[in-house]
Amino acid sequence: MKTIIEFQHDHYGEDLAIFRYHPESLTYPEHFHRSFELIICRQGHTVLNINQTYYSLTEGDVALILPFQTHFIETPFQSRLDILIFSPEYTDDFYTKTEFMAFESPVISMTNDQISQLHEPLFVTDSYYYRKSALYQVLHIFEQNTELVKVKGNDGLIAQLLIYIENNFQNHLLLEQLSAALGYSSVYVSKLIADRLKSTFPKLLNSSRVNHACFLLKNTSHSITEISDKSGFQNSRTFNRNFKSLIGMTPKAYRQKHMNL
Repeated sequence: MKTIIEFQHDHYGEDLAIFRYHPESLTYPEHFHRSFELIICRQGHTVLNINQTYYSLTEGDVALILPFQTHFIETPFQSRLDILIFSPEYTDDFYTKTEFMAFESPVISMTNDQISQLHEPLFVTDSYYYRKSALYQVLHIFEQNTELVKVKGNDGLIAQLLIYIENNFQNHLLLEQLSAALGYSSVYVSKLIADRLKSTFPKLLNSSRVNHACFLLKNTSHSITEISDKSGFQNSRTFNRNFKSLIGMTPKAYRQKHMNL
């Protein structure tokens, strides 16, 4: 039986988004998102799977999951974790280096002092600069302990196709263009999307477009027609239909809801 891999739209990473969690004995199904995910094991033991490879985390172990890497967490007995999911734009110069890459070892160990010193800037502060400095400190520690290597196999291909869609959704993108860019037939790419992501090319493309539209609706004064065009939709009618299908409300209602927050 094949596993359904979820694309987490709420962890897309626009607008310098940050999500902070402190779960106990977490078990979470396979998923991926555009944001980075930092996992610190504070107590106990948990099992992390990244791109079909298992890693064991015990107290003091720290994992850094890159954008678009598929991953899931299992806790066989007990664990306490600190999880920070952060927008790629916090470390944009590093983000540009991660395309089609993965850490040779995405799990490293840190001392109690290092983890304690990083806790406030990562999980408590609301200061953009304080948090950003801590994130670069984390990257420096990873740089000292591991390195980025080229991703191989189908998981690398999945990352490539997701990144290609992300970089080109504003254009009139076709499956044939995506397949040619990846160097595979459209039949093979379509089957890969169906088997590994339980989705279709149009659904992935529309998800990227609607995610971008959500960001523009919340953060700009562009008209809905302009946002439809900037998000890659051919016309406002198609935009409204796809937006409502994915978000559950019209673009106008979504904007009004977020204006009142």
